[in-house]
Amino acid sequence: MNLTKSSLTLLIALGCLLGFSIDSIGQSRFKLELYGGPHYSYQQGLTKLGQSPNINVPLDYHLGINFLYGIKDDLQLTFQAEMTRANFNFDYFPQYPSLTPSYQGQMFDTFGNYRLGLRKTWEQGKRAFFVQPSVGFTVNNYWDFSHADSSTFFFAEKAVKIVGNVGLEAGMKFYTKRKNYLMVGLRHQIGLGSLNSIELGNYAGNSEASVQRSGSYTGLFVGYGIDFKGRTSEEKLEEKLEKEDKKSEKREIAWGSGPYISVNGLLRFRPKSEREPNLEFSHISGGYEFLGGYTLGSFSVESGYIKFNGFTNVNRPDGFNVQTNNNYSVGAIPVRFRYHKDLGDRNRIRLGTSLAAIYTLETKGLNMFEIRGGGNTGNSLYSLTYTPVDQDSLGQVFFNAGVFAEIPIFNSSMMTFNFSRNFGSPDVGKVNVSGEIEGRPVNFDASGTLDGWVMEVGYKLPLNVLFK
Repeated sequence: MNLTKSSLTLLIALGCLLGFSIDSIGQSRFKLELYGGPHYSYQQGLTKLGQSPNINVPLDYHLGINFLYGIKDDLQLTFQAEMTRANFNFDYFPQYPSLTPSYQGQMFDTFGNYRLGLRKTWEQGKRAFFVQPSVGFTVNNYWDFSHADSSTFFFAEKAVKIVGNVGLEAGMKFYTKRKNYLMVGLRHQIGLGSLNSIELGNYAGNSEASVQRSGSYTGLFVGYGIDFKGRTSEEKLEEKLEKEDKKSEKREIAWGSGPYISVNGLLRFRPKSEREPNLEFSHISGGYEFLGGYTLGSFSVESGYIKFNGFTNVNRPDGFNVQTNNNYSVGAIPVRFRYHKDLGDRNRIRLGTSLAAIYTLETKGLNMFEIRGGGNTGNSLYSLTYTPVDQDSLGQVFFNAGVFAEIPIFNSSMMTFNFSRNFGSPDVGKVNVSGEIEGRPVNFDASGTLDGWVMEVGYKLPLNVLFK
């Protein structure tokens, strides 16, 4: 690590240490900023034969730290330490005057900039505009290859080049609740002298080339500023009380009257007699629902979309049950009425009952399905084909009734838990079953239902907290 990088690292460490010390004693005049961003470095190529070498200077980056001391409320003394990285690309012709082969070379260097400045700030509520002129110096550490013993061995010594600079920057600050701030701005620095040039050696045959630079650049920066003004005990208490008030206000709004949206995942439990042989949980199917509703006092009404995954259970003549494919689903539109009571003086839990009428939509995903089974001796016990008969479940109505509970989360929304039962379901997933069972031909129709116990867990967001 060279001197420039070491100095910058040391300054950052000292700045952080100084910042913690300042914070501990509550000094309000000090601020610390960390920043970085892209910049364009001004560099110029020149050959000894007067040619202009083809060099390209792409964007690079700079990083820095800024210490500020308040002289007045709108005027601060600043000290900046930063690292800038400058690079360039160039065409290299090792067999000049032949232009082939040619290579694209790249070189880079790093500079340290140290500036003393004066910042003028214009406050505008939660924002501020600032302008900061400064003066300082640029440091470059490099290896000086000025002596060559032969074409093979080189001797170099470490050298330092220092030139003066002046800079001007302007930007905006955006304050946070804790008086810190985000900032964005534009900076321009002009070098007041020439830094060491970079020699390109055999640039084009007998023509040596160099790249001249002075540390000048133009850059954009973004950063974060820390105001080390300590909060008094009164300010801390006020902030705590304000948070409690906002927390209570959010809870009151969320649990009051108004519109809401919710999303739920569900499990539906059919009778255990519908389990498939050797599959313990095959009578359980899933689904989900998206709902919108409105609460008025202790009553709510909601509607939306529900998707139920369906199964069709087949009672075989030999006493076993076999389900058809379990990939079909039935959409539905619920209209649900709810009544609730809030328990406790801080809205810790809400309990209630619900009753819904559910209007079925189309069945999707019901396809032809074949299933075969054999005995221990290898003989065939059954070979069945399930062919969809009627997938049009549109326009049927069934019902749901149950109880629910809601608990607060994030003070602005609720987790919901519902336990209910579907009843009065129409036949869905109707199929024709054909084939053989133990050599005997069979041909009959079977269908499933949407009845069963339903357990739901969901998230409910009252919209008043978004548009208060």
